[in-house]
Amino acid sequence: MRKLLTALLLLSLSSCAAVMQPAKPGYLVFFGEHSADLDPPAVGVIAQAAAAANTMPGTFVSVVGWTDSAGSKQADILLSQRRAQRVTNALISDGVAPRRIVHQGRGQTGEDPGVASRRVEIDIRS
Repeated sequence: MRKLLTALLLLSLSSCAAVMQPAKPGYLVFFGEHSADLDPPAVGVIAQAAAAANTMPGTFVSVVGWTDSAGSKQADILLSQRRAQRVTNALISDGVAPRRIVHQGRGQTGEDPGVASRRVEIDIRS
């Protein structure tokens, strides 16, 4: 009986932990330093996100741009906005209706400088 209660408690805690963790973005598009240019891998990720979004017409697409901490905060906000706009334009070119897309640039991630911070996150949400 005690083993059963322990197992149930552990299962319950692991379920709660999974619910409490923030969701990871569905698609990540990475950029070069100080750049908003889309390279072939980025175009491929955007095409995958667009294809997924086009199979779920009742959903919204969130596009959030980020930068590393290499530049000034003001310049990085503008760069993150350009990145988000560039990804938004590509999604629209791939058939996602503009009215379904919400985009914004948030500037520096506050994380370590590097390619992981130079990104746009694409989420498909209901």
